Order: sequence, then structure tokens, then C-alpha cells
Amino acid sequence: MMAVSERSQKVILIWGFSFMVIFGLAWWFLLEMVPPPPVTLTPAEIAAYYTEHAFKIKLGAVIASWTSACMVPFSLVIAFQLARIEEGKPVWATLSLVSGALMSMFLVFPPILWGIIAFEPTRSPEITSALNQMANLTLVTTDQFYIFQMIAVWVVALKAKPDPLSAFPRWLGWMNLWIAIIFEVGAPSFMFKTGPFAWNGLFVFWFPFTFFFLWQTTMYVCMWKALTRQQAVVEGS
Repeated sequence: MMAVSERSQKVILIWGFSFMVIFGLAWWFLLEMVPPPPVTLTPAEIAAYYTEHAFKIKLGAVIASWTSACMVPFSLVIAFQLARIEEGKPVWATLSLVSGALMSMFLVFPPILWGIIAFEPTRSPEITSALNQMANLTLVTTDQFYIFQMIAVWVVALKAKPDPLSAFPRWLGWMNLWIAIIFEVGAPSFMFKTGPFAWNGLFVFWFPFTFFFLWQTTMYVCMWKALTRQQAVVEGS
């Protein structure tokens, strides 16, 4: 039964990772929101942007609607792997699962809003501009849930007894802590329209964007390798 569990977790990892890659490509090349248009564009310029890119944005929204919940399968496997090494009741693993599932919403909502804007390009430019602000600020300021999953990984990785089959070495725990801190700089973009704290700025967009995909890829690789080791032990016993 345990071997089946490891294989199932691998299938779920592949599912989540594939969706993450597809979502990232749609976000970059179809939605064309890497980075989002500058905050300082006028309502007329924002409306023109969505009119000119309407088809690609709507297609990107379709693909994102299929794939943007990629954090759900990813978080499920994290929770299983944390529960495996956590001492006592799996409190931190449960926190990680709930946090990861909830953070998925903030990858889901922005593409929906971008698609809504492109769906009706003839609406008032002021309304288009307001919806654009809602989408982009939702993307970069929603740090509320990310920190809980990353801190859970950090705590368990540092507290757990040494285990060669663990998916979370201590260095990965520290990586989760630092990336959680990096993500927390997003919220100040409510206060800035230009510079590194604007929604397309270095600290608010480019650092979290880069480290988010680095974090996910590293976590996937570590969990895949751990599952392979765990499966080998079970099948060899």
C-alpha cells in the first residue's frame, strides 16, 4: 500500500508541475503580464492595451482557468511529506495544506480579471483601468497565505530528526524562510506607482516572480527524489 502511495504522490507531482509550467507560459506569452503594464498608464492607454491584445489575453485566460490551481496538488504532496517526518500530530503539515490550497486562489483570480477586461473591450476606459488595477494588485499584494506554508516547511525541516528519506533537508527549510520574507514585500505596492515597490517593480514583481518559480522547482525536485528513495525502500523490503 505504501508503494502505491508513493506512486500516487509522484503522479500528483507531475500533474501539478505540468500545470505550473503551462500556467507560466500562458501568463508570459498569452496574457503578456510579465511584467504587467506600468501603473502610470492612463485609462485610455490601458483600454487600448487590452483592445490590441484581446484575443491573446482571452486565450491565456482560458488556459489559466484550466491550470492556475496548480498549487493544490503541489501542496497536498508537501503536506504528506511533512506529516511523514513531523513528530506528534501533523499540525504543521495541516497548516501547510490549508495555506497552500488557499494561496492557489491568488493565482486564479488575476487571470479571470484579465480575461473579463479583454472580454468586453468597449466598456468605459475608467472601468477597464479599475479592473486592471484590481487584477494586478491582487496578484502582487496577496501575501497572506504564502507565509504559512513556507514557515511550516521551515519549522518541520529544522525540528525533524535526521532522515535520509526526508524531502526537506535543513537547507530547504532555510530557503523556504527566506522566500517567505521576499514575498512579504508585495503588500507595500498599494503605496507606490513607480520604482521597485510598484506592481511591476523589482522588489514587488521581479523578485517574487523569479523566486516563486525557483522555489516551486526546487521543492518539486526534492520531493520527487525523496519519493523515489521511499518507494525503493518499500519495494525492496
